[in-house]
Amino acid sequence: MSGTALTSTTRRTLLRLLWALLAANAVALAGCLAVFLGVQRTTEAAYDRSVPAILAVYDTQVALREAHGAAVASFAAGTRLLAGPGEDYQNQIARAGQHLAEVAEDNAAGDEGSRDIQVVEASLVTYTGLIERAHARFAQPGGGALGAAALRDASGLLEEILDRLDLLRGKQVAALDRQVDGTWTGPAMVLLWLLQVLVLGGLLVAAQLFLRDRFRRVLNAPLLLATLAVVAMGGTTATSLRSTDQLADARTETGSAARARETQLTSLVDRDAGRLAALLAAAYAPTPCPDTVAQPRPPRKAASDDGPDSPAGKAWTHSQEATTLAARGANSRGGEIVLLAASLLAATLVIFGLLPRLEEYRYRQR
Repeated sequence: MSGTALTSTTRRTLLRLLWALLAANAVALAGCLAVFLGVQRTTEAAYDRSVPAILAVYDTQVALREAHGAAVASFAAGTRLLAGPGEDYQNQIARAGQHLAEVAEDNAAGDEGSRDIQVVEASLVTYTGLIERAHARFAQPGGGALGAAALRDASGLLEEILDRLDLLRGKQVAALDRQVDGTWTGPAMVLLWLLQVLVLGGLLVAAQLFLRDRFRRVLNAPLLLATLAVVAMGGTTATSLRSTDQLADARTETGSAARARETQLTSLVDRDAGRLAALLAAAYAPTPCPDTVAQPRPPRKAASDDGPDSPAGKAWTHSQEATTLAARGANSRGGEIVLLAASLLAATLVIFGLLPRLEEYRYRQR
């Protein structure tokens, strides 16, 4: 009777271990996949939308500043009668439109961001109309005052557009902040998968100890391999921590690019302010005299000039680094496939490790 009871108890324990291991494996897989895919979706959203949208807003602002400066330089240089605002102006306006289209495509701020983009697009149409009007007025004999008035209005509207772009960029930055500090990228998510992996590993160790004590076998090879598969699950999921760090680093690089762009924009304002003031003063002068009219300041090297140490060069470097880091964080490297394969392998090995022992008791004489 005691042998039958022993046999029955052993079989029941083996069955419980089998089902507990399979259930723990399924739960661990669910937790690992949830965290891994959650981090993956978050980093992909940052790479596809937030980071490029922030950088594109700055590129739009720089292009608009460059375009306005080119128009003022063209008018001040006296080329307005032949070339209008100038080829540089046309090229920079086209660039601004392209970058704004990128912002619209990558917009991570939802409907509020879309509304800001629509306002900027409408304002840009008005701005370019004012610049064309200024050219038409300047080209007419005695039209300097009217041309200057249109140019002044265009300058004021440009500041409003740039302010709106500041608001739009702030919303993109807020979206990136939510991604970096969000639920899936938070430290608490580690517990969602790590505890489950540890429980599964602990059950595998307990199964090894039970088989050693009951069957006098030092090691069960399938269960050992299953343990290694579980370790692979944990290691693969742990790569999401690296992706989270890379996303945070991408945010830092985006901030560095932003500071460099701010310096560049400030330099562009300083470069064009004197030229614009001299042009407006000459246009509004009651009795222009060649000996007294203020002359535009000669162009000076601006922070927008190319060069690795210039604000523009630094902004480009930080922008490229931010994009690279975001891309690395968004690259899953097939981790979801590894998780599924490792979990399936672990379940199969558990069955192969315990099934022979169960078969022994199934046919054992009671």
